[in-house]
Amino acid sequence: MKKIFTILLLSSLFNSVFAQQTCSTFIEVPLRSMTSNIPESQCYYRKDTNNELNDYVGTWKASWNNKSTFIYIKKITNKYDNVFKFNKDFLIIKFKTIDSNGAILFDNTLLLDEQAKVEGLNFRKADDRYGFIYQDPDLCLTSGEVRINFINPAKTQLQWNYFQNKYEIDSDCFFYNYPEDQLPRPLPGSAIFIKQ
Repeated sequence: MKKIFTILLLSSLFNSVFAQQTCSTFIEVPLRSMTSNIPESQCYYRKDTNNELNDYVGTWKASWNNKSTFIYIKKITNKYDNVFKFNKDFLIIKFKTIDSNGAILFDNTLLLDEQAKVEGLNFRKADDRYGFIYQDPDLCLTSGEVRINFINPAKTQLQWNYFQNKYEIDSDCFFYNYPEDQLPRPLPGSAIFIKQ
């Protein structure tokens, strides 16, 4: 009996901590709504009602420092956000970086969407650029912020800026004690990506 009680208690705790909101219908709010104006856990859905994210979807390529990076942007729809506690549409990026000889330096294109290392946040009010967070546990928790925007009317060129956080490297990290110029650089700091 004690075992059953323990299992029920753990199951209840798990469900309360990790539960998504289950709604039969949602109250839709525009994609550019401020997150602070959306009530938590009340079946709200920040939806891309104007299909603004669709133009970003696809394969893009940039060359930088004798490397080429291919980014694969995908739109995720009606996904629950555990932080803000509402459903939303957003973009994710998977990428592959190769050197000038074609050798693969970084490749996370086979990850599941839920494991994408670059996840969209929203459009920034300050400059109308779409912002992402980058977190890479495979590179000793390398992280940073990505901002993108179109730079031509045809929407075939993206301005890309990546602001990497300072490395916090401990002795377990494979690039511990590497000189600054040998630290991994999976993504360009600034580049123009061309739609493929």
